[in-house]
Amino acid sequence: MTMQYEMIDNDEALLALVDVLGRKGSALAIDFEEECNLHIYGEHICLVQIFDGERFYIVDTRSHGITVRSLEVLFSLENEKLWFECKSDVSLLFREYGIKVRNVVDLRVYALALGFKYGLGKLKEAYLGLSDDGGKKRHQQANWLKRPISEENIEYALDDVKDLFLLRTVLEAEIEKEGLKKKCDSEMRNVAAVSPAKPGWTKICNVKLLSRDERTYLKNIFEAREKLARRFNTPAVNVLEKKEIVRLAKSVPDTEDSLRKELENAPARYRAFLIIEVWKAIEKARREISGENV
Repeated sequence: MTMQYEMIDNDEALLALVDVLGRKGSALAIDFEEECNLHIYGEHICLVQIFDGERFYIVDTRSHGITVRSLEVLFSLENEKLWFECKSDVSLLFREYGIKVRNVVDLRVYALALGFKYGLGKLKEAYLGLSDDGGKKRHQQANWLKRPISEENIEYALDDVKDLFLLRTVLEAEIEKEGLKKKCDSEMRNVAAVSPAKPGWTKICNVKLLSRDERTYLKNIFEAREKLARRFNTPAVNVLEKKEIVRLAKSVPDTEDSLRKELENAPARYRAFLIIEVWKAIEKARREISGENV
């Protein structure tokens, strides 16, 4: 049976909840469920799970009734926000909504200080004796955009916040015993810091091994691929895989006809558009390399 929770899908309900939580002032266990280029283009926050130690709440950020205004009020609360491995979540929150999070306690900081490098499931197993059922990957690949949300997925989402208070108590005792509190307090001050995202093409594996010219081609071809994926609202890998972008950057086709041959195995739905956009990208890269105005 699914844990009891309240679904929040409009600003009025969220602002009312924020008022209650703010007046209580207690810590909040928080986690996100996200769409990360599995079903549509880009990364999107789909759910915010909240546990105040007594009640569970799910904020449906995909609902048209939830706006940036109410989310900003939520994450501006002075209440401590208890997270596990907050970095990717708070970075996505900043990229998608321009919102920064205040007063975060990230249990990942404690785990790393204690030499524990595994995920939340293994951490709960080691310190709380709670077994990891191994179903995490299945739920991570779930379509969190789909409504209504299945009870099984809701159970999974809430499970990621329900034990954070107990886990904090246990880990902080260990940190105190090992004399690591000062070190952890120092790291915790900047744990939710965010900075502008690096361009996606810079994250491609081994990009630093490419020559300057190859990186110029890779950047432009990558951006052409992203433009098409955004237009069709499809995961970018469906349009062109990263390894193909690297291959084209390292061995640039001389003509549009030769490019057409190189892309003959690209998905039929995108192939014609891909040839046009990638050829434009190649020509743009050539102008950049030669120093021409672009």
